Formats: sequence, structure tokens, C-alpha cells
Amino acid sequence: MGKITFLGTGSSTASPVIGCKCRTCKSTSKYNKRLRPSILIQKNRKNILVDVGPDIRHQAIKFNINKLDALIITHAHFDHIAGLDDLRIFNRMQNKPLKCYLLKETLKEIKKKYDYMFEVNIKGHTQSARFDFQVLNEKKLSFKVADITFEGFTYFQDSKKVLGFRVDDFAFITDIKRYREKILDKLKDLDILILSSLREEPTPVHFNIEEAIEFANKIKPKMTYLTHLAHEIEHISTAKKLEKQKSSKNIKLAYDGLKLNF
Repeated sequence: MGKITFLGTGSSTASPVIGCKCRTCKSTSKYNKRLRPSILIQKNRKNILVDVGPDIRHQAIKFNINKLDALIITHAHFDHIAGLDDLRIFNRMQNKPLKCYLLKETLKEIKKKYDYMFEVNIKGHTQSARFDFQVLNEKKLSFKVADITFEGFTYFQDSKKVLGFRVDDFAFITDIKRYREKILDKLKDLDILILSSLREEPTPVHFNIEEAIEFANKIKPKMTYLTHLAHEIEHISTAKKLEKQKSSKNIKLAYDGLKLNF
């Protein structure tokens, strides 16, 4: 048995958005307070962080994360990598680099955006967070963290390649817009699908809610949880809409702090 904790379910601006007075941003409901998107997977006493946005320090304290065994980075957009350097505290606590699984394209971008992480001092150490990068490519997309098998696959946001994965009966797909039909073969017989959906209106680089519903209905998991939600999505009213539609009866909105077993 494994556990998933949603550390953040917001979009790149999170919610409430700075200076915004919309219904969601003014809401006092916990369901409308969203940090940047990330989940923690816990299985066999291992803690595996998926994406590390600018809210990671707050998320680690809020959810009592005191150990990390691995990091998975889906792609190199700001809201998924901006907290990389904050992970240096885990290097200090664990006295070793953190294993990090990512696409070769993602590592190339990180080297440009965080060039100082790859510089060494006279003692042979970086001045920032240290990672043991495990680079994935189309010939090798699956990997293991200890005895936990992750079956990887790729798709596209715009021109950017993104890493998704499956563990047991659970799959994680964020920042998806374009995909090859062959990835559907990897998503059969799921109990849980976590899928990004930015807003109700169409968007050029993300699924909107209608597209997410259509995608989920191709796969037919027992349950789908939507994440990466922009502030245009007000939780309670949108959840009610999903409940009323026959096509989305097994689709729910995730929220920060939600825990699932798989």
C-alpha cells in the first residue's frame, strides 16, 4: 500500500493570486488556497517528491517532510523546479546527494537556469543543493526507487516534452496538452489518475476541464483527481458541476493536503 499527499494543487501563480479580488482569491475556503503543484509519494518507507516548486519550504514544514529518498521532475517550468535549491537542507540532514529522475531535455534546461549548481569549489562540492541525476530518455523511461517501479512515458505541453509515470494502479500526468495515443496503453486498469486541468476555458498549453474529462474517459480509471488548478476554478461550484455531469461522475478536484491510498 502506498500513500499520495497533494502538497500543492495550484497553477504557476498559485491562489490566491497577488492583487486579485476574484471569488476564488477572496474565498476563505481551504479548498481555494492552493500552493504550486507537487505531490509526495510514500511507499515502503520511502518518500518520493514529484516536482519542487517555489513553495517547497512551506510545503515541507506544513506536511512534516523530514526525509526525501528521491525527486522526480516532470519538466523544467518555474512552478515545477523553482524550489530546487531549497532541497540542500536534505543534503545536510542525509549527508548525501538526492537522487533525481528526469528527462535529458529537462536536465539541459536546469543546467542553463541553475548553472551555479554545477560549479564546484576547491573541496569538490557545490555551493548549493546536490543531486545524483538519473537521466531518462525515450529508450529508458522506467526506473526504480529502491523496490518501487515507476513506468515512465512522455507527452507534450507546447514544444516541451514532459515526463509522466505509473506506479502500481496509480498514474500521474501534469502539464499535458498533446500526446501520442500509445501512452493510453500504459494507463489501463488504473484505480487513480492524477491529471492537470488549468481552467474551464480553452488554453494553448494545458488541458481545460472538458479536455481532461475527455482524456480520463478514454482511460476509464476508477477515480480521476484534477490538479494544477488556476484561480479561475472555484472549488465548491466547480465540484458541483462535475458531480452533475454523467461524463465526470468519477472525476474530482484535488486540494492541498488531500491524501489518497494506492
